[in-house]
Amino acid sequence: VLLLLVSGVMYLLERGAQPDVFTSIPKSLWWGIVTIASVGYGDMTPVTPMGRIFGGLVILIGIATFAVPAGLLATGFAAELRKRDFVVTWRAVAQVPLFAGLDAVVIADIARLLRPEIVPPRYVVMRRGDAADAMYFILSGEVEVELPQGAVALRNGQFFGEIALLHDRPRSATVTAVTECQLLVLEVREFRSLLQRYPLIDAAIRKVAAERQPSEAE
Repeated sequence: VLLLLVSGVMYLLERGAQPDVFTSIPKSLWWGIVTIASVGYGDMTPVTPMGRIFGGLVILIGIATFAVPAGLLATGFAAELRKRDFVVTWRAVAQVPLFAGLDAVVIADIARLLRPEIVPPRYVVMRRGDAADAMYFILSGEVEVELPQGAVALRNGQFFGEIALLHDRPRSATVTAVTECQLLVLEVREFRSLLQRYPLIDAAIRKVAAERQPSEAE
């Protein structure tokens, strides 16, 4: 409808000044297509003042015609991605043994604090001596914790990196992915917020950390 409308108006404005160019409304459709699409080949251009003013308005309308739907699509796509990430994270949180038994509202609240991450085999998740910035929950895969007294394997449902956060000190172990791993990452700020809001989770993490310290140290 827009194409037919603007082409018809331009034909009426330019047919007197350019009868050999704007010979009919069907031929003027070519001008309408390239102008709305902001291509502008230059083979059909208005020469009258009113034709140029109208042509400028059509260019702006054309930009809006493409920009508005593109913006809506991009916004909807981003919203769907956020929704998908939230669903995946919610389901993943519900499967972590540490959060077993929590109701859906609490799990949803915790899910907002976590960030999903996939790491390839032999990827170093953290290094000994690095600053502690997050703890990690293993959804799938296996990691190896390199300690002075030997290596320890951690698998689905387990977590690591909490001791350095609890004691505010550098990492005391290097953790490497043995296989491709799906992880949930809890950044240090969210970690502290989680412990403050949920004392039972705080107690459970501290209990595991206390049991690990003599043997795992991280």
